[in-house]
This record gives sequence, structure tokens and C-alpha cells, in this order.
Amino acid sequence: NAEYMGDQHYVLNVSCLCVNFMAQAGAGIIINQLARPKGVKYDCEICGKQAAISCSSCRVTYYCTKEHQQTDFKGIHNQICQDLVTLRNPPSIIGSEEERVNRDQQIRALQRSLIELTKETAQRYLIQGKFELAVPGALQSLKFSVAVFGNDSLELVPPYLLLAESNLGLGRLKVAEEFLSLANWNILKQSDCGNTLRSRLHRNFGRLYAAQERYNEALQSLAIDIYFSSLESGPEHVNTAASYYHMANVFHAQDKSDNALAFFEKVVNIWHVFLSGENQATGIPTEATANKTVSPPVATDLTEVQLEEATEILRHILEFRETFLGEQALAVGSCRFTLALLYRYTKDVGVAIEYLKKAVEIYEINLGPHHPETHQINDLLIELSQTMARSGLGGYGRNPRMSI
Repeated sequence: NAEYMGDQHYVLNVSCLCVNFMAQAGAGIIINQLARPKGVKYDCEICGKQAAISCSSCRVTYYCTKEHQQTDFKGIHNQICQDLVTLRNPPSIIGSEEERVNRDQQIRALQRSLIELTKETAQRYLIQGKFELAVPGALQSLKFSVAVFGNDSLELVPPYLLLAESNLGLGRLKVAEEFLSLANWNILKQSDCGNTLRSRLHRNFGRLYAAQERYNEALQSLAIDIYFSSLESGPEHVNTAASYYHMANVFHAQDKSDNALAFFEKVVNIWHVFLSGENQATGIPTEATANKTVSPPVATDLTEVQLEEATEILRHILEFRETFLGEQALAVGSCRFTLALLYRYTKDVGVAIEYLKKAVEIYEINLGPHHPETHQINDLLIELSQTMARSGLGGYGRNPRMSI
């Protein structure tokens, strides 16, 4: 579709973008079909059906209904509205060949930056469980990727997987399977596909099969996911932890609670080792942890999206353990301890303190107040409380919407 290609027909002219976007944000105008140029077709950004309205701010995006416009606006359009004007409006002056080359380079640079923005936005909505809002960002990421890399590139696999995950969350299993098939086809055509993409592909096939109650196939796909993730990062790495988590969910769906608990324990242990500053590859405590202190992990390349995913995973495991083991079980306390370490890592000290306070209570009940592990948690609680006191903040800064 030439509308998304941006080959040699669009101009980067940011200085002309003087529309008061925020004043008109989310507003739509009805398309006058009689005034539409001959041969021009306006398709909905979300579903591809014939459009009836357009964005009143950029006037280059079209929708079949007001609902689809609002979904697109909330999902991604509010962040890229004026960038789309730059990409989709042709230049008013052709210019010299040098100007055309420079313009094309600028367009490509903008498209590449938007690929990352739209992809990260879609990922964040997926983690938050807002699957409908994840679709617009994933679609735009796919369109920009096609424009920059072409139809057969491996770069199309991440947006295909995002669209598959979104539709899985929405219960549109057939649509999800189609996107997974497209991702798989692109991978099969390339000999240099990395382990990370292969891991994500099989993880999503596993989730699809689980949703279809094809549990044996789900476990097989997730085992392949773990294999590729282990090749890339190691079997005890936090990047592999999500693979164990999804396998645990399949066992839970099969009413195999013991298996589910075992895999959930694996996930918690991996994150605890990382967050407490232990050696991630071997699990051997560092000098700090050997001396019964809990040091933060060294700097790593974990993204904000990965940390949000870890939070959601650990909180789900906590709820599962409380349901099956009871709120005072030691495994519940260890999960709270790990969540506290995660919130300390993200510098949300107030929430970390709340998790630590309940963890100390559980450890005192199960191990006694003088046990080394109880002392370890209590020492960290004191340390973080002193940090809060020095910061001069009143209270713990806990998110009132967050149940801990």
C-alpha cells in the first residue's frame, strides 16, 4: 500500500505542523463521499472496512466507526498523529534530487523510530491486559516495518507476534493463529533467525494451543520455547522465566496443581536470585548475599516493559499460592519477599516496604523471629524504612489501587 510506503512521495516538513492537536484530540469528521477523489479509497485503520470518518487533527487517518477511532486514538494515534501527517502527505514542492534523497532518509529515520514507539506501546498494553488498545500500536508497527524492511523481512515477526498476542487476549483464536502462521512463514524463509524470535513464536503457539485446550501440544510448544530461550540467555535467566510461567499455567488448566506450583517456584527463584544480587547463571551467592545482605543486581538491559511483565507474573503467582497454600504459607512469604526486591529495583520503595512487612510476619510464623532468613528480610525492611525517612516522604507512597 503506497499510503504507508513513504518511498518518494512524502516530505518531512515538521515546521508546517501547526495544528492545535490537543484541542481536537480524538475528534472525528464525517467523510464527504461525493468530494472523494476518483479512484481513492479510504479504509479503516483498525479493521480495513470502508471508512466513514477521519481524524479532524491530522486528516490522514480514517475509520469505519467512532468506536474504532477512539480505540486507535487511545491505543497509539495520540502519540503519532502529527507524524502521520509528515509520512502520508505528499510534498508541495518536488525539489532537487539531493533534496529528495535527504527527504527519503528523514522519512526512513522517522519510520524506524515509530516502529519502536508503536511496538513498545503495544507491549505495554498487552502486559496490562488491555488487549483492544494493544491492537492499534501493533498494526502501526507492522505498517512501518513493511515500509522500511519489505514484506519478507524478519522485522515483521515482532508485530505479527504482538497482533497474535492481542487477539489471543481478545479470544479471537482464529485471527491469532493466522498471525502466528505469518510469523512462522517469515521465520522459515530466513536462515539467520535468532533464538529470541523462535522462542517468542513457540511461546505464543503454546498459549494458543492452551486456549484451544490442546494441552499436550501447548506443553510441547512451550518446551521448545524454553529450549530456544535457554540457548539465547540460559535456563536460569530472567528472560526464560516467562516460559516456565506459561507452562505452569497449562498445568494449572489441566488441574495439575503440584506441577503448576513447581514451575511457579522456578519462576520465583529465578527472579529472587537476580534481584538479590546472586549470580544469575550459576545461582551461586555473591559475597554480599553470602554475608546475608541483599544487594541490588548489577545494571542490566531489562526494559520497563520487561519489569512490568515480571510484576504481573509475580503478583499472579502470589495470588495462586495464597489460594492453594493459604496466606500464611512460607511460599507466599518468599513470593512477597521477591516482589519487594522487584519494587526496590524499580525504586518504588514504599510498595517494597509494604510487601516486606507482610513477608516478615509470614517468616516469623513459619521459621521464627531468630531465623537467618527472617533477619535478612527484617534488615532490608529497616534499611528501606530509613531510606524513606531520609527522603522526607510522608507514608509509604503505596499505590492505593494496588492490592498487596
